[in-house]
Amino acid sequence: MIVMQPVLEISAADDFELWPVGEHEPYGYLVLNGELTPAEVGTAIMRIADCNDFEPEEEHGPCPTDPLGTFLHGLLTMPDLFAAGGFG
Repeated sequence: MIVMQPVLEISAADDFELWPVGEHEPYGYLVLNGELTPAEVGTAIMRIADCNDFEPEEEHGPCPTDPLGTFLHGLLTMPDLFAAGGFG
């Protein structure tokens, strides 16, 4: 029996320091399930925020100036989020 699970495409995160993330092969996949470690959850949030990083537009308000606020701005203000991935 083949089981399909949602996955996120993971890119290199060597210089990411805003919160703990898991160690993954660059350009691999992270299976999203109920068994993620806290570091893997951090990786998933990092990747979703990174996919939704954009230049601020008027309807999303001004971008914060602190590194965390700047990184999370798209994640917290976009009405529809995008995440690279699929099913594996």
